Amino acid sequence: MMGGAGKMVRAALHAFIRHYHPAASLLALPFSAAALLSRTHPAVLGASHLLSRRLRRALVAAGFPPASQLLFLLSHRLSQRACASLAAAPFALSFLLLAKACAVHRCCDCSPPPPHATQCCRRRNESGTFAQLLRSSYPAMACTQLANCLALLLANAAVFSALLAAFNAAEAMHLLGAAPQPTSTSSPGSGRAVLALSAAGVIVYSVALANASAACNLATVVAAAEGRGGAHAVLKAVLMLLRSGDAATAVAASLPASLAAAAVEALFQLRVMRPYAATGRVTPGMLWEGLLVAYIHAMVCVLDTVVTTMVYRSCKASRSCHLLELELELE
Repeated sequence: MMGGAGKMVRAALHAFIRHYHPAASLLALPFSAAALLSRTHPAVLGASHLLSRRLRRALVAAGFPPASQLLFLLSHRLSQRACASLAAAPFALSFLLLAKACAVHRCCDCSPPPPHATQCCRRRNESGTFAQLLRSSYPAMACTQLANCLALLLANAAVFSALLAAFNAAEAMHLLGAAPQPTSTSSPGSGRAVLALSAAGVIVYSVALANASAACNLATVVAAAEGRGGAHAVLKAVLMLLRSGDAATAVAASLPASLAAAAVEALFQLRVMRPYAATGRVTPGMLWEGLLVAYIHAMVCVLDTVVTTMVYRSCKASRSCHLLELELELE
């Protein structure tokens, strides 16, 4: 079984502090700046609101109750994430992948492999220079990034289908009450049923997306470490988490970096975008503070990659016999 999430985070912090290479954070800096701006820029927010309204109408037409707060939450969050991801996609496919490749190979080169994990980073001794590592890893990582986008899209579609089936089944069993007439209001029991289903839907959506994101992050590390990307890396990452028997540990290990990224985004909104919205101009102090916050965000991205690399190395170490069978299945 994999080690606890706390041990993985401590090991990642130790590796990050002891073997920290500024090149990875500098490579991720353009992506971090684009990601922070894409989540708060008025043009992206306008497109996000338009997409959210259209998505909400589509969900209501499909069978979601209009009174459900889950409808507003899912449509707003999904549209905001989609628009921000599209705006930062060129930087994610270039600078972020290069930074992740640098972090993965730096972690594998500087950290001693755990016992029974001699094949943890097989390409470490086969490559000469860092440029050769990037040439061997980047194409696989780019293919894996596209496969990850498809996997996340399928995960969202699966969750939406399950929630839609749950609401339609509840309506068919009259758990949501009859449709209110123009002269009457909905019953309290109907409101409580909608609230209960909405709360359960939020939990299901959060758990499903957290597991999908953990598998996609691990797939990127697999592609960087082994040089085989695309659907092969995604499938291998999923099987590694399933064979290890503790996929929740990988999700818990990635939680601190996710919370740190959310805190940095809130800091950027508070210290940069709010003064800009109030004054309408950019001062040198705002510019330097924005660059500092973006660099902190880049460091968080690198640290998240190091944590995922620790999860990968732990899976390889703890389930070597199962992974040997997995390698034979995937050939």
